Amino acid sequence: MRLIKPIILSSISIAVFLLEGIMMISADEPSLSKADEVLIAPNSIGMPLGTILLIRESGNYGAVKFTKCWTGKTDYDQHAEYESYYQGDKTGDFGKSNVKHRKEEVYYKKPSFSIFGHPISIGDKRDIRCGPIELWWSGLKCVTTVYFNRHDQKQGDYYGIELAPTPWTDISQVNVFDPRIRWYKYDENRKDVSILVDRLWDDKEGSR
Repeated sequence: MRLIKPIILSSISIAVFLLEGIMMISADEPSLSKADEVLIAPNSIGMPLGTILLIRESGNYGAVKFTKCWTGKTDYDQHAEYESYYQGDKTGDFGKSNVKHRKEEVYYKKPSFSIFGHPISIGDKRDIRCGPIELWWSGLKCVTTVYFNRHDQKQGDYYGIELAPTPWTDISQVNVFDPRIRWYKYDENRKDVSILVDRLWDDKEGSR
């Protein structure tokens, strides 16, 4: 009997840990945007396929572009491919040879089981990587959304991440000092704003 108690306690601890993680990553999903719209939400930015989202952290710059998205065997099985570029010398110049380029797939699968009614999925790959930066991705109904934090970080805390949507489609077009760019931080008071990507820099609505 002495051996049973630690095992039970350990199982409960694991269940609580997994439950907390699921509650964190399922909270505050933004509204869905259309395929040609940018969605600026309090905790994330949703981008159309093929358009570049800029990242800024401590004076270093990154760029992410989703190139494909698809649904797997069930509606719960979401997949996307992306490319990322990271310039860590604070110049913002993506034409230099020291830029780190990455091409990967992110995905999450149908939950394998549930704990206390909360679904648990094993083997997901939810964070995009851009150099040393990792940010949570969501691909519900092929809306590619990037959050201001990793999926295992608490939303609402500031991690030094700024995001900027652009209409650019190729890394050669990127100029991080273009005055039309708007940089956004996490802001729980910001309301969801949808902007046609072709009108992104014509529309004056939305807050930083």
